[in-house]
Amino acid sequence: MKGRARPSRPSLGSSVVALGAVAVLTFGCMRRERPAICAAGGELASSGPARIDSLPAPGAAAVPDVDWPTYGGNDAGQRYSLLAQIDSGNVRRLVPVCLHRAQVGLETQQSTPVVDGDALLYTLPYDVVVAMDPRTGRELWRYTPRLARDSLVLCCGPHNRGVAVDGARVYLATLDARLVALDRRTGAVAWEVRVAEPMKGYSFTAAPLLADGKVILGTAGGEFGIRGWVDAYDAGTGQRAWRFYTVPSPDEGGWWGRWAATTPDGEDLHRDLARERADSARYADAWRTGGGPVWMTPAFDAALGLVFIGIGNPAPDIDESKRPGDNLYTSSIAALDVRTGALKWYHQLVPHDRWDYDAANPVVLLDATVNGATVPAIAHAGKAGWVHVLDRRDGRRLVRTEALVPQKNLFMSATAEGIEVAPGGHGGANWAPSAYSPRTRLMYVLANHEPSVFKLVPAPLSQGAQWFGGEMTVANRGRGAFGRLNAVDPSTGKIRWQLTEKNLKNYSGGTLATAGDLVFFGDADGYLNAVDARSGARLWRHWTGRPSIDAAPMTFSRGGRQYVAIATQGALVAFTLR
Repeated sequence: MKGRARPSRPSLGSSVVALGAVAVLTFGCMRRERPAICAAGGELASSGPARIDSLPAPGAAAVPDVDWPTYGGNDAGQRYSLLAQIDSGNVRRLVPVCLHRAQVGLETQQSTPVVDGDALLYTLPYDVVVAMDPRTGRELWRYTPRLARDSLVLCCGPHNRGVAVDGARVYLATLDARLVALDRRTGAVAWEVRVAEPMKGYSFTAAPLLADGKVILGTAGGEFGIRGWVDAYDAGTGQRAWRFYTVPSPDEGGWWGRWAATTPDGEDLHRDLARERADSARYADAWRTGGGPVWMTPAFDAALGLVFIGIGNPAPDIDESKRPGDNLYTSSIAALDVRTGALKWYHQLVPHDRWDYDAANPVVLLDATVNGATVPAIAHAGKAGWVHVLDRRDGRRLVRTEALVPQKNLFMSATAEGIEVAPGGHGGANWAPSAYSPRTRLMYVLANHEPSVFKLVPAPLSQGAQWFGGEMTVANRGRGAFGRLNAVDPSTGKIRWQLTEKNLKNYSGGTLATAGDLVFFGDADGYLNAVDARSGARLWRHWTGRPSIDAAPMTFSRGGRQYVAIATQGALVAFTLR
């Protein structure tokens, strides 16, 4: 389900130029094999140790130290930075620096680093946490959890997307369903909590959220017949403060819902509601294994006291016959009271989801302009191919944007013979995080056009085994598939510009927007790219030294210099002005 690794290939030409004690790559004229940025042992190719503090003075006005304190850059999940030393006028002068050589296996990385004061922290596959000095790149400590790797029950690989950090501790959610608090200075374990039983399909892959003195996280595992939830733990003690089940029990109102014939936007779901109602007694306990994972880090509005989550697919994913009803609150956006976990509102994007159109993309908080008034809003880029914008006070629908990618046979049920549907289960907008710039008032969304053939293959639930009740295969062997970067106006629903090409597919990690009017994103060929945030014009791209990028970029500044950093396969690479 994740982006496919690709072999290195010849560049347009590159040469190695020394800057102080650091070697950097610049575009040249001759065609030759591209050297890796991070060589073995944390060194640059053909150079000495990577020390970012050895670079000469920046080529633009110095800036104060600015952190990247959370997975999404801020509590709103906007992935936006006020840093503007790197801008559309000088971005072509970016050169690479090896921040860290992870020395791990061949797994791709999906972590977004967090920079907080004197520490940069990021995670490797299998939940390894690395702390390093953001001024020098020197590793300070490393935490390697004891995982029974052979007994892990995982859908999509051993990925971890990052940590949460406060002044004293670093918080990690693990693949074997533990929450671990580490001493921020030493990496020693302060406390840990066994949250769930991993053999039943529960795991964690997302970075936790810190809000109101609590560590908030949601469980993965929607492919294994779990009953999903979101938990909050006291950041100091590890005591659980509350739990919200994403699949309500009959005592909590049940998961039948309104028996909706259409989406909230009026799209026909092609449901056989008479059959579903007739089968409801037969499958009265389906909610117990109803899915509802929470794949990504929530957002938080302190003024409203609300935590916002995107909820994943029902189970089984494709065979809907065993789960009559709307299957609340799967494939929904929901708002929870941060103090109690009580549900304040929900908006189900796809009732009775049969296409894996779950809310995998992280939600983004922003201000929208509706009828001339500023409205506190929440935006979500969906796998069905739209961005939905809601009033975050009550969940009221504000805007549905134009389609991000082509759509075909949308909301048609799987058949025994198979039916081709677009977007497929891997897109439009999958988990790769979206960014929002308050300067341009645009949201930047990576989406995939990769149609799927949905085939119905009923199967019983078996603990520890994936439970889809069907097959979802790439149509036409992927011929004609592409990725697309969309610049979306969340106030009007209009798409301002699009950038389309084949090597953006397979998620490509996510986007970053900056006050320099730039949007950065990785691609499936291992390049970090920069485009003009207002026009989409291509401005710069550089190979990261690895065959594929599956992580989102971030930015921070130290020593008067802005860096754009991204986790790649086995390394953490940054770019700065020469």
